[in-house]
Amino acid sequence: MITKRKSDTKRFNAWLNLILLSGLLIPFTGVLAQQASVLTIDSSYARAERNYPMIRQYDLIEKSKEYTISNANKGWYPQVSITGIGAYIISGLPTISLPNSPPAEKKDLQFIGIGQLNQTIWDGGATHVQKEVAKASAAADKASVDVAMYEIRERINQLFFGVLVIDAQMEQLDILVANLTRSLNSAKLTSENGLAYQSDVDEVKAELLNVKQRKIEFLYTRKGFIDMLSFMTGTALNETSKLEKPVVTENYLSLTNRRPELNIYASQLKAAEVSSAFDKVAVMPKFGVMAAGVLIEPGITFGTATMNSLAIAGLSFTWNTSGLYKLSANNKLNKIKQERISNQQETFLFNNALQLKQGSNEIEKQQEIIHADDEIVMLKSRIKTAYQLKYDNGICSMNDLINSINRESEAKRNQALHQVQLLSNIYSYKAKTGN
Repeated sequence: MITKRKSDTKRFNAWLNLILLSGLLIPFTGVLAQQASVLTIDSSYARAERNYPMIRQYDLIEKSKEYTISNANKGWYPQVSITGIGAYIISGLPTISLPNSPPAEKKDLQFIGIGQLNQTIWDGGATHVQKEVAKASAAADKASVDVAMYEIRERINQLFFGVLVIDAQMEQLDILVANLTRSLNSAKLTSENGLAYQSDVDEVKAELLNVKQRKIEFLYTRKGFIDMLSFMTGTALNETSKLEKPVVTENYLSLTNRRPELNIYASQLKAAEVSSAFDKVAVMPKFGVMAAGVLIEPGITFGTATMNSLAIAGLSFTWNTSGLYKLSANNKLNKIKQERISNQQETFLFNNALQLKQGSNEIEKQQEIIHADDEIVMLKSRIKTAYQLKYDNGICSMNDLINSINRESEAKRNQALHQVQLLSNIYSYKAKTGN
């Protein structure tokens, strides 16, 4: 009876171990079936920007600028105007008759057609300024889109480094599983030889189940991040997709500020300057060539002659002086507008410098923590080794050994976490500088 019970216990333990190990390995069997795709942080940026619907704004803004400039150039085309008037003349048009001749027949129904052709020779620079306004407006619109597009990088950073944090934790949990499995095999062997209790085996199995639960939580969290990253980048990603850990080569403190918001302020200042030039152009005189013709039917009779048409041609001169009264005030308004834009730029740079200072402090803190991680991991490993020797010699319990293994694993997970957090903080700093 005792022999049969021991045999049943061995079969049960073998069955439970199979379930534990298969449960821990199931999420990774897909890697053996197919080659996992590898995604870098830079390719994630590029794909996300191409996939974002707002990217169509660039093409629309460019086309709008081209059409606006085309319309401005058409200001040099000859301008033709035709007016036709058909009316019943009550009085007003004179008739002239020669002496001793019958009076001219009066015709009250008259049609008068007026045609005019104008060709601009010099418009005071209005066309040039209109084209500059179109370019400045397009540059400001593109800069605004740049800002919205660049915000995608912060979202990609959160998802990308979120996955890397989970991968680092999973890697350490795999090492923990290997350590606990060795302890399980050792405990089973000593238990079968009557040198240890069955409870030691159960403690290790229970701890393996705890690790399995943690891995399940990590796997589902990772899947959520991967699904969002797949949607953002427009790339087919799955649980087997791998993300390449970036390597920082440049000194983050030497990065030049390339924030797209600075382009907005520059384009707004340019638009304000062009607006000031437009006010000046509005008060400039315009020169051109003009031709006009008048057709009168049935005509105006002057004695024996009837006038039916009249044509004139010559130079034209136009000068609207109403803008002169507003020019001084408009110049002051434009100057105030430029000062406001400059103040907004200074405020942005001040806040950005504050963010960079905070980011730099966070990076320095992470670097100091990582320096201490190496020593902590070394000490925890030595402590675990010592407890392993104590357990092998029957000096400590299995619970003490498991605790030492867990503390070593925790130290290694913290080390891996801090390393990824450092990378994340550096890339966040780069994003705040527009790099």
